[in-house]
Amino acid sequence: MNEAPSPPFRLQRIDHVVLVVDGMERALRWYGDVLGAGSEGDLMQFGMMQLRVGASMIDLVDVGLAEGAWARPEVRGGRNMDHLCVDVGPVEDAAMRAHLAKHDVAIIEEGIRSGAKGDDYSWYIRDPWQNVIELKRSGG
Repeated sequence: MNEAPSPPFRLQRIDHVVLVVDGMERALRWYGDVLGAGSEGDLMQFGMMQLRVGASMIDLVDVGLAEGAWARPEVRGGRNMDHLCVDVGPVEDAAMRAHLAKHDVAIIEEGIRSGAKGDDYSWYIRDPWQNVIELKRSGG
């Protein structure tokens, strides 16, 4: 069996993920308050805002705006992603649970999961638009 040739590049990390939301102000507040993501760039000509998440980015596209119409799913409620995993570094279980409870964010699943930095504990939550976010501890 012949091996496929190696690509002329080496993968480094997730650069960014684009999430569909409806209501940019609410989205910026949720991602800032719950995940601690900071605003990085304004692409409102496309209905988008960029948020910094460590070394990576989350781009939010507001499909409620005419400028964001390009990202509307063909089927209402349709999705094109299962979940986004964010490495949250070392964090105590109790501190994570208290933080999520403070923001009325329910944990939908939790446990040891595998990821880019190996196995560690993670919590699955949903943002207000029903996107699943995995908060994965590392180095803890």
